[in-house]
Amino acid sequence: MGAGAKYQLLFVDRLLATLVHLRHGATHDVLACWFGVDRSTITPAAAPPARSRFRR
Repeated sequence: MGAGAKYQLLFVDRLLATLVHLRHGATHDVLACWFGVDRSTITPAAAPPARSRFRR
């Protein structure tokens, strides 16, 4: 449906990458090496979801 590249990581791997990134401050380069993918794959996967500015 959408035009962009599909994720190469499973949901569990994206969740783990996000948690490790947030908790330990691991860089995207380290996470990419750990999961065996390119840094450009880790960047959207490890980014925390955007917060709505209308949410309190």
